[in-house]
Amino acid sequence: MVGIDDRAIDDLIALVQLPTEREEQLPAFQSALRDRFPRLFSALDVESVGATLLARWPGRGDEPGAGPALLMAHQDVVPAPSEGWTHPPYSGHRDATHVWGRGTLDDKGSLVGICVAIEALLAEGFRPARDVWLVFGHDEETMGTGAASAIAALDAAGVWPAWALDEGGAIIEPPIAGVERDVAVVGVAEKGFANIRMRVAQLGGHASTPPRLAATSRLARAIRRLDRAPFPRSLPEPSLRMLELLGAEARGAQGAVLRRVRRSRPLVERILARDDETRAMLSTTAVVTQLSGSAAPNALAEEAIAVVNARIATGSSVDDTFSVIRRAIADPLVELEVLHGHGPSPESPASGPGWADIEAAVARMRPDVLTVPYVMLGGTDGRHAHRITDRVYRFTPFAMTREERLTLHARDERIRIDTWLDGCRWYADLIERSC
Repeated sequence: MVGIDDRAIDDLIALVQLPTEREEQLPAFQSALRDRFPRLFSALDVESVGATLLARWPGRGDEPGAGPALLMAHQDVVPAPSEGWTHPPYSGHRDATHVWGRGTLDDKGSLVGICVAIEALLAEGFRPARDVWLVFGHDEETMGTGAASAIAALDAAGVWPAWALDEGGAIIEPPIAGVERDVAVVGVAEKGFANIRMRVAQLGGHASTPPRLAATSRLARAIRRLDRAPFPRSLPEPSLRMLELLGAEARGAQGAVLRRVRRSRPLVERILARDDETRAMLSTTAVVTQLSGSAAPNALAEEAIAVVNARIATGSSVDDTFSVIRRAIADPLVELEVLHGHGPSPESPASGPGWADIEAAVARMRPDVLTVPYVMLGGTDGRHAHRITDRVYRFTPFAMTREERLTLHARDERIRIDTWLDGCRWYADLIERSC
């Protein structure tokens, strides 16, 4: 296995220390990438598609007919207000176990890990048998078009990868009682997405003489009704297969139920509904994430607004989700508007090229880990890659505890040093053995 030592942590720290919340911050980040990975930027053909980076590592060409591989990550991060962090979000603080900072998990950990792996392989004189393409998007967190434009450029050039790998699942502790080993969850599909604005407009006035139902009260009632919206439950095929594989490992009554998941769905759904993470597997979710009202404490709101973030289940659509929300709110004075959105992705096969490469790489790194497919609850740039390949996988090769996963898009985001270094080696191994 290619040698990657503790010094690679300095690359992660340096790049986490550079904020990339806004596009104007990206030139400094990209300049640092070039400084830290000179072999990569010398050996690969790197171009910019807007602020997205598109790179080709030319293969030897001694495997005729073998399609290229596509590795994806994104440069941008969600905003990180400094209040409430144990260590400032762009300090890149390192302690005995972790590197702290915005982007360590999402998604600079993956991006820098890929670069570290390629730099190490180049240092040892490795050249892949087939082309390896990189797409490092610049606006994934804002559902932008950077990666989509890069994928469109590949499509126009006739580049159709054998498989693509983007961020996504991770190595997690046993998710089901009775399972005794860690599990690598690899996304073979992802939920759809929609932001829907709820708006109530009324005459304003002094707060001392409020109407019977102020704009903010009407909006609050709509939010309460939204929380009870009857989104239909279902278990798509990847989820059923995941549960079957977990059931084969699980001991006790729960294992027996999961092994018969196709015949006992109602009971399984009740089991999954007990936990936030597994409950989200069952249906579309919709939650208010932004609120606004009056600008003054003593003035009635003339406009009260809430933004609903919906994650759309496989088999549903933006239109279906909008219809369920509209019926649940049942108030014509609450205006609804889809700001933007897209449906769920296609499903990639949990077998064959790509899947088998990922599964084998996990087994080489962690023979004790079970690899299973799942439907990713969040969204990734990987959905755009379905334009050029029917095998898109979503996996980051890092072990994450539940506590660590809860720091995604939140305070105190951090990654363990040992698992990040193992992840860098995993990327190198995947490329060396599969490309």
